[in-house]
Amino acid sequence: MNHLKLPAMRTVVENIPLATAKLDKILAESQSRVASYLDVRYEDSQDIIFLLGGKGVKAGRFYPDGREIMTVSEALNKLRTEKEGTISFYETSKLLMIVIMGTFIFEPTHCGLKTKLINFKQLLSLFARKRFTGYLEVKINNALNYLTFLGGQPREGYFSEQVSPEQMKFPVKWVTEMVENSDERGKISVYESVGEEELHDDRSARFAPPPEPELKADEKKDQFAVEILDLCLTAIYEELYRIMSQTSAKHLESTEIDLMFTECFAQARSKHPGLFQGVDKRDDGSLLPGGQVNFELILKAKNSLPLDQRDEKLQKGMNDLAGFRLSAMKKKLPTTIFVHGLKELNEKITTSKKNYQGNFSIIKFLYEFSRLLEKFQAEASS
Repeated sequence: MNHLKLPAMRTVVENIPLATAKLDKILAESQSRVASYLDVRYEDSQDIIFLLGGKGVKAGRFYPDGREIMTVSEALNKLRTEKEGTISFYETSKLLMIVIMGTFIFEPTHCGLKTKLINFKQLLSLFARKRFTGYLEVKINNALNYLTFLGGQPREGYFSEQVSPEQMKFPVKWVTEMVENSDERGKISVYESVGEEELHDDRSARFAPPPEPELKADEKKDQFAVEILDLCLTAIYEELYRIMSQTSAKHLESTEIDLMFTECFAQARSKHPGLFQGVDKRDDGSLLPGGQVNFELILKAKNSLPLDQRDEKLQKGMNDLAGFRLSAMKKKLPTTIFVHGLKELNEKITTSKKNYQGNFSIIKFLYEFSRLLEKFQAEASS
């Protein structure tokens, strides 16, 4: 299997063959460390044994397709009997140990978001609004990295690769760069709580979010998961609208494109004022060019609608806006260019369906968009 690299504060020993490793000596050395872990790599799995003052407290196992919690004795028994594999010993902080350990114990609020399918800055904005406490696990090139949050504010960052003091000082900037430069395999998992009060020691009292009695804990978690899915969905629509603009630029001047899409947005706003009123503006109130929309404001408008109408109205509004744009493009573009743009849109939808297979909420939106594309493809070929 492709073994994972985890963050550590200091490497004590690394990649020692199990056949020659002196386990008792390593365990004796761990007693002088406040927090540490053993990273044991077998051909088909990877065990992490967490130690506090040399005493095993938890263990977890990575498989090619997941991870699971296990007992320390089970992990140590396998370590003592297996001869094929390697062992590494890393010193860590108690906080980092709790964070990594939490990924084996708790289910993520959202698991495996592809870094290329979400606007990371919008995700950080959502955390701030929700006063999110927990952490992100960012998997890039089989390396795990973590960014912790308290009351919506980013705190410590932990990275598998060596980073400069400047990068450590601004972990959000470094994580953002990692996400933006990642390939299609990059993934983000969101853990809303690690289940340990000492996550940020005594600072938790200063930054703890105010109580929200109107929602139960499970309801808040469900709503949080919905809003993360909304960010994934709007990232898909952003890409679809970008393809439309790119296709139009092959034949039209920028001023023509701006006018065309601005008129399309005006049609959509007239039909769906509750969803689109004022969303053609930046956060500072200035007007966005070319009929562009502020997706963050759209989601805010959507969440102000009655609960039982939100998904339906968002889907209808977004697809109507897309339909107006496609109709305008069909009138102004040569058929060959327009058909090629439809092909690109269809390829994007197909890829998104694969990425979100099993997620009914997003697949439903994509299915309706596919039907819209089929309509225009049929018209273009007739």
